[in-house]
Amino acid sequence: MNKRIVVYSHGFGVRKDDRGLFTDIAAVLPDLEHVMFDYNKADDNQNSLTVSSLTEQTATLEKVLSVVVSKQPDTKIDLICHSQGCVVAAMLKPKGISKTIFLAPPADFLGTEAKLKQMSERPGTVIKDDVTTYPRRDGSTTIIPADYWKSREGVVPITLYNEFAKSTQLTIINAEQDEVLGNTDFSRLSTNIKVLALPANHDFNGDTRQILTSTIKDLLK
Repeated sequence: MNKRIVVYSHGFGVRKDDRGLFTDIAAVLPDLEHVMFDYNKADDNQNSLTVSSLTEQTATLEKVLSVVVSKQPDTKIDLICHSQGCVVAAMLKPKGISKTIFLAPPADFLGTEAKLKQMSERPGTVIKDDVTTYPRRDGSTTIIPADYWKSREGVVPITLYNEFAKSTQLTIINAEQDEVLGNTDFSRLSTNIKVLALPANHDFNGDTRQILTSTIKDLLK
């Protein structure tokens, strides 16, 4: 019998391991097969990532899932997504996903103007010719082209989550101390979606990481 496969969808401006979050999850699930991949284009010489549009990210996820299914068509597939990666998965709304876990998903998207204003408050941010260069706390740089901002327009995450929950068993794990998204309002979620909460920051760092991985292990039993 083929192993169950977990496919991961990472967040904004990070690499496929989501700063170690996904590899820590995979470590407690050694009996499952794990598929991680990059949405963004990395330049190791410049220590930078160029962000792909949500449309491109959705197409990438679709290709990855297609390859997984073609290689092991009878295997159950689960999705684990973090932050913006939750929105990407819900935009695609893939069929045939057994269980889906969203970690610290956004309930709403700020408008482009408001988001750019927020980002510009960080020292070192440069906005020129519709391209945003954004310094990250880990010393890397995220480059955000204009097509990314255009792809966010009209996206309503909660609506997407509710639609996706019609075809998968969806659980949201909310980070109650989320320093990136702040307080998230999930009151408009479908009753089909299970919501759990942990006293965690956006990346579930520190002592909460072990609680998170144990929770996910139980959910995927």
